[in-house]
Amino acid sequence: MLRPLLTVAFIFTTVVLAQQPQNFYPQPRINSVFPAGAKTGTTIEVLVRGTDLEDCTSLHFSHAGIKGELVPPPPEPPEDPKKKAPPKKKAPPPAEVKFKVAVAANVPPGAYDLRVVNKWGVSNSRLFIVGDKNEVEEKEPNNDVDQAQTIEIGTVINGIIANSVDVDYSSITGKAGQRIIIQCAASSIDSKLNPLIEVFSSDGKRLTNARNYQDTDALADITLPTDGKYLIRLTQFAHQFGNTDYYYRLTVSSAPWIDAVFPPAIEPGKPTSVTVYGRNLPGGKVVPQMEVDGRPVESVTVNVTPPIQKGQIEYRRRVDPPTALQDSFEFRLPGSNAVPVYLASGPVTSEPAGDNDRPETASPIKAPCEVAGMIEKRYDRDWYSFTAKKDETYTIELFADRYGSIIDSFLTIRNAQNKQDLANEGTLDDDNEPLHPISFFSRNADPVSYRFKAPVDGTYQVMVGSRASNVNYGPRSGYLLRITPAKPDFRAVVMPRSRDLPAVVTVRPVGEMAFDVFVERFDGFTSPLAITVEGLPKGLTATPSSIGTNQKWGTLVISSAGSLSDAHAPLIVKVTGQIDGKPLTRMARPASIVWGINSNQNIPTIARLDQELLIATRGDKSPFRIKPDLGAATVKVNGKDEKCNIPLIAKPGDKIAIPVKVLWQEKDARPNPVNIFMEQAQQNQQQAPVNVNNGQATAVAKDKNDATITLDVRNNATPGNYSIPLRAETTIKFDRDPEGKNKKDITVYAFAPPFEVKVLPTTLGKLTAQPTGNVKAGTMGEISVRIDRQYDFDGPFTVTFTLPKDTKGIQIQNGTIPAGASEMKFKITAAADAKIGGLNNIEVLAVAKWDGQFEIKHETKFNINVTK
Repeated sequence: MLRPLLTVAFIFTTVVLAQQPQNFYPQPRINSVFPAGAKTGTTIEVLVRGTDLEDCTSLHFSHAGIKGELVPPPPEPPEDPKKKAPPKKKAPPPAEVKFKVAVAANVPPGAYDLRVVNKWGVSNSRLFIVGDKNEVEEKEPNNDVDQAQTIEIGTVINGIIANSVDVDYSSITGKAGQRIIIQCAASSIDSKLNPLIEVFSSDGKRLTNARNYQDTDALADITLPTDGKYLIRLTQFAHQFGNTDYYYRLTVSSAPWIDAVFPPAIEPGKPTSVTVYGRNLPGGKVVPQMEVDGRPVESVTVNVTPPIQKGQIEYRRRVDPPTALQDSFEFRLPGSNAVPVYLASGPVTSEPAGDNDRPETASPIKAPCEVAGMIEKRYDRDWYSFTAKKDETYTIELFADRYGSIIDSFLTIRNAQNKQDLANEGTLDDDNEPLHPISFFSRNADPVSYRFKAPVDGTYQVMVGSRASNVNYGPRSGYLLRITPAKPDFRAVVMPRSRDLPAVVTVRPVGEMAFDVFVERFDGFTSPLAITVEGLPKGLTATPSSIGTNQKWGTLVISSAGSLSDAHAPLIVKVTGQIDGKPLTRMARPASIVWGINSNQNIPTIARLDQELLIATRGDKSPFRIKPDLGAATVKVNGKDEKCNIPLIAKPGDKIAIPVKVLWQEKDARPNPVNIFMEQAQQNQQQAPVNVNNGQATAVAKDKNDATITLDVRNNATPGNYSIPLRAETTIKFDRDPEGKNKKDITVYAFAPPFEVKVLPTTLGKLTAQPTGNVKAGTMGEISVRIDRQYDFDGPFTVTFTLPKDTKGIQIQNGTIPAGASEMKFKITAAADAKIGGLNNIEVLAVAKWDGQFEIKHETKFNINVTK
């Protein structure tokens, strides 16, 4: 399974990176929260550890029913007047801060974002779990059997693996036949811990062990063999690491535990009967010949109505990038854990009963359809068959890893008549293109979607398999197979523009800061998208921005023109596009980095969705700004510089020169050169349709305030609208103590509100024309004019014909190829006295309007033969 392995690797990689070198403005960052949760209706003390935590004022939670109040540190002891006091040294910023957290009785169980608020801004989030069970903190020493901490079944222990050899023992007393679920939350609460759970009988016999149930969370399931006492041993797997970042929540309970819901996805807005698989389920019955992790599994049938619509997500648990682009809601039984249920795009049918392990016994399905299936047993493979007419076209797509399934799936698609593969696991492998290679690594183990076009009338087969079916099968191995016409759509994610560190955007007076907006496009959707924002605090504005044609990355720039008070607020970012001529708006899902990396390491961070997108306003004026002068932009035409129109309009091959000014807030404040970049719109910016200076920096010397960037429109640029955001960076001297003299270099950024360039097509299709045969004098014939359309353009083409000079007796009717059509026949009339023989080089001009206003011309020539 790909994702847990990557998660573990990233955790090991980032072990030493909790304390990043300070080369930016201070910003509060949380590493750990302890305890990482509380029972609803209680008040506890919480210790927050991290960096830049001085002058904290409060905690911000994503639920109004959870409040965090600062617990001031104890006062320093009074000085002895008889002793000479040594000179005081400035205390370093605190590495931990204590808060009193009150959870209201009406807060539903779930996970909520916790953030620190202080003089520097608002921190990244850590998940804080609100539960319905009694909670205790681990009591040291508990490192050996005789030191085991005694707890009751139905308790949550909040603990820390403090070092690589730390071992935490606890003990319970249970009854014979009692089924106990022991779950250690680690990655699901943003911890670095990779726990190993072991359970021993009172005589020292190990009864079970468990790890990596879901990512690095561990789950042990044991039916107690006798009445008596049992020991639970918890360690960091292989004893590699340990410190305060390796915290956990260990739940020991006989409450219901849900492993999976089947089908994993249901139709939006439709009440649906689903099967819940798990342990200790109320009314549950053991499923014959089915296991989860080698243990018996129970099932119960319940009715579920999705509380959300297509395009939404409501799941108050950790949501990692591979699943973050799916629509899902939270489902739980009374007292159970929560699991996601996903939304399909239409009605869902379940895998038909019976043996469909071979192509000869393939289950018949009727396309279009969405089929929910399961790798039920070891080495299971599911074959399906459907009929299609020649040229019928479907998108075939499999959802498994993106639904949290434990299978590593693959597909084979073949013609049932000749048994030849149209596609197989060699071509339908993992989807390797993440939304971002570093900050939001959404790579998943599902096959890439396949555009199926039936070559002939006939029967076709699809096989669903898993490379891990020898070990991973059963209820947690569900999937959804979609065979439907293309349904163009998109989902968006918005993050603070920090590619390697956890961050919240903090805007300073008279300056700009930015968010990244990433878009996943589905089923051939390529149109540009508009980005808007709601909820900005007073004094902030956002220039409307966009994501270019068929691009996945965009930049949202927030500007401040004047003074700002210290504040923070949640924002709503919306992304709007046109699908089938109608506007469609999707809410961008907020996300952030959980654990960072050192800069320029080319290693994906660990990221997840947040429950809110926060922005803060703080501090002194921004050091500098940049401003492109679009009114002075020029483009070379026949070797001469010509002034550009506003908005910028270009064609493939154009190079547009744009002056940029660097504006310093204080006179003579330029300590170092400034480098200006275009913010990336894709992973390889040098291959982007439109870029600046071939992806390289434009340097502005420290004694200069002006530069010129070159906007390069590639020869193969797809026509459309492209947003051009600029970023500038330099270093300045800064001391976090206003009265201090220990100034150090820090990197500071400035962003210019994006401007747009419209790239026109040079052609909208390939034009051909030819007569349907010879034209007989005194009669009429036909000229067939065909346009093979490009760039999804479906507008009309106005067609005119120009005959060679001195042509007599021949007339050709002009006309229009209608919208959506590719070919039309035009009448040609030859008079009785028309010249007999060949007439060459008749010109055809087809004109279409791109974007409703720009004329794009297409020309060709053809010959006719006039006969008697």
